Amino acid sequence: MRAWPSDASVAHLIFTDHQHLPSRDELDDAIAHAIRKGARAIRTSAMFPGAADVVLADGFDVIDRLALLAFDLDTELPELRGEVQLGRLRPWHLTPCSQIDRESFGLLWGNSATSLRDIRHATPSSSSRVARSNDGIIGFAISGAAGDHGYLQRLAVRPDARRRGAGHDLVVDALRWMQRRSADQALVNTGVTNDAALSLYRSLGFVDLTDELVIAERRLT
Repeated sequence: MRAWPSDASVAHLIFTDHQHLPSRDELDDAIAHAIRKGARAIRTSAMFPGAADVVLADGFDVIDRLALLAFDLDTELPELRGEVQLGRLRPWHLTPCSQIDRESFGLLWGNSATSLRDIRHATPSSSSRVARSNDGIIGFAISGAAGDHGYLQRLAVRPDARRRGAGHDLVVDALRWMQRRSADQALVNTGVTNDAALSLYRSLGFVDLTDELVIAERRLT
């Protein structure tokens, strides 16, 4: 549990093992911890349906739904367009990347430099990349791998720099990294109404899965 990136009064409950179903006692402990910290609400990370059912039965309400898509890494990958320059995301890039993230997703869902750093350490191995053009960093991607799965954890492109191939190349670059890590499948999620992101992922060969992910919140005061 940590503070929500854009609102320190909201506790962010992060599920690090998506195969584990939280118990009522675990949720009660988390809620008690958030109350001791003075939080006015507790908000979850994205949950698979099994965990979501448990959390919603404990008084949480759905505040967002995410589509889940998968890419078979045994297939041939799309080619890079090469219209932007890709490079490693360095620690000093976190602040400008957080600005891009907030411009892309808004203050509620946007990440701070600290939360982007946390995302980079959320999986056993990770890759963080930036896309550059003549006017500096215009996008970034954070990917992770655990076992035989790869995860495109965060992708954002500066709104005024879209349609230059940055999103396309950042995703393809991430898939190449996952292949080198011997992952079998890549997963990504995005808002069910984020038509631009859904179109990008589908155009690259991702397919929609039947499960939707849920983000939920419970008011504490």
